[in-house]
Amino acid sequence: MSRFGELLHGGPVDADEIARVRDVLLFEPPDLQKRLIRFGVLLTLAAAIATYGLLGNSVATVIGAMIVAPLMLPIMGLAFGISIGDGRAIVSSIVVGLGGIATAVAVGYVLSLAVTSAFDPANNAQIMARTSPRLVDLMAALATGLAGAFATGRKDVSDTLPGVAIAISLVPPLANVGILLAVGRSDLALGSLLLFVTNYFAILLTGSLVFGLMGFPQASLLKRTARARRVSVAIVVLMVLLISIPLGIESLTVFRQNAAEGRAAEGTRTWLRGSDYRYVSATATDQAVTIVVVGEGTLPPEDGLRNLLTGRLFGKQVLVEAVPSHALAFETR
Repeated sequence: MSRFGELLHGGPVDADEIARVRDVLLFEPPDLQKRLIRFGVLLTLAAAIATYGLLGNSVATVIGAMIVAPLMLPIMGLAFGISIGDGRAIVSSIVVGLGGIATAVAVGYVLSLAVTSAFDPANNAQIMARTSPRLVDLMAALATGLAGAFATGRKDVSDTLPGVAIAISLVPPLANVGILLAVGRSDLALGSLLLFVTNYFAILLTGSLVFGLMGFPQASLLKRTARARRVSVAIVVLMVLLISIPLGIESLTVFRQNAAEGRAAEGTRTWLRGSDYRYVSATATDQAVTIVVVGEGTLPPEDGLRNLLTGRLFGKQVLVEAVPSHALAFETR
């Protein structure tokens, strides 16, 4: 074990320390049944809390679901199994993790069936925020994996694990998948699933790295599985790289939409100078930027606005919606 590994871990890793971490993360006899029941009950409750929090657009409730959710355990258990090359630990963690994933999605789906006829996910900020993952979500997940493995590998900082659970979004995006499938929005459900997969593989990658740096592989007696460990890490790295492609595309799309809206707002204010209209909002989509203005009288020629914005909106069309002031005043009475 290197000097850096000892400093990171807070001391040398021995067989007792490996046993301690195994007891925390892995689902193994003799307490296998008890741990599985506890995991299943907590995960079901966490998924229910997350579902109702998402449906109710409640940030506090969703955070509560993150604290209760135990899904971090099998993911960290898989990272630990990969780091020490324990095939049995890898398989058991994958099985438990897949069961947890299916449970969270199913709970979200079933609990949302009652509201499918009167629910529009596009009007719910908490749900929509989990349908468009970006590169920043991958970066946050990588950092969370580092924190989770560090907190698990050291006894003196294990009390920070609840904070790590809040920092990463695992059960809420899975519950989101169930909700969106229940309301028939499989397109948005795929975005939520991508967010979860991003977090999953990012935690695996950085978790395996930290356990390795701490010296757990060197202290393990499973030397014969070193090749399996290297293959597993390579697969995780490849998956993270593949995931970064759609995340990068989505991040670029969001950047362009935000930039287009800002430029449209600036150009519209210039265009409306001297008129009785004022700028209200600009909303960008993949094809167009819709600009809303309010006022009375004759609107300035729209060609002037289009000339101001030519080449500044990434090829998007300009659509102007003029709302009469008297109509707006009537609606607010």
